[in-house]
Amino acid sequence: MGFELDLIHWLQTFRSTFMDLFFQFWTLFGEELIIIGIMGFLYWCYDKKIGEKVGIAVFISFVLNSVIKVIVARPRPFLADDTIVNIRPQTSGGYSFPSGHTQGAATVFTSFALWMKKRWITVLTIIIITMVAISRMYLGVHYFSDVVVGAVLGISISIGFFLYFKKATFDQKFYTKLLYISLGIFIVSYVFFLFTAKADSTNTNAVVMYNNLEGISKMLGTIVGFIFGVTFEKKKVEFSNHRIVWKNLIRFVLGVAVVMVIRLALKEVFSLIINPEEMTEGQLISSTIAVIFDFIRYFSMVFVGIGIYPMLFKNVNL
Repeated sequence: MGFELDLIHWLQTFRSTFMDLFFQFWTLFGEELIIIGIMGFLYWCYDKKIGEKVGIAVFISFVLNSVIKVIVARPRPFLADDTIVNIRPQTSGGYSFPSGHTQGAATVFTSFALWMKKRWITVLTIIIITMVAISRMYLGVHYFSDVVVGAVLGISISIGFFLYFKKATFDQKFYTKLLYISLGIFIVSYVFFLFTAKADSTNTNAVVMYNNLEGISKMLGTIVGFIFGVTFEKKKVEFSNHRIVWKNLIRFVLGVAVVMVIRLALKEVFSLIINPEEMTEGQLISSTIAVIFDFIRYFSMVFVGIGIYPMLFKNVNL
């Protein structure tokens, strides 16, 4: 860990307003909006079959990342060394290992490059993954091993699913198995943290329980929403992709807007009912409800984006 802290210190010796903005720009490529944008483009505008395959890889990668984080429970670098500056606090919640931003970027952009089969996209993918990894260290929120493992996991999952889907087809049975596995992970995780969550120096046991389950519940919500969304679309919608640029532009922009509005609106509504940061000792029922709210929020985002929103394409000839 010593050399990893030294590496972060060295990167932060280059700090300036420009460099802070520069690396905050690159870290955006590992955040939800960009990932939603890439997946939305593939599914709504380019080829929904490829969009489904990339979606499976990305969502499974995120769930794996969330599970590993709470198992390893590695504190962020700026918590281990108070001389390290947390430059982007809005993306530094939860644990450190492995890097979710790096793994997310590695998964979605590697999958994108594999299916698109363009050399310039492959080169751009390598640059993006590398810069996201460096940015996470520069910003003081990840160690070198966090970003390396995140990148390796993301790339490996992308290649693994790409090879699998090149040889095998996936049908409703595949989605059913994935649904059962996802719900099983959620139930086991919930029961484990329900009985093991203990207060620490800064948080009550209810907050600790919520913090441990937050990432898992969100990512499992995306998988379940994805499964139900794809199933609904195949049975009730069956939209077609086309190459009409202006229509695809509307599909893309409106789709991203719809998903993000749902994400933000539900967050505000649910926070009026329960604010996870204000839960007191012993409020495990409130913590459970907050976890369920996160599950519902991410389920709704993905289900609407995958299943409901495409109905508009046929209704208004988009």
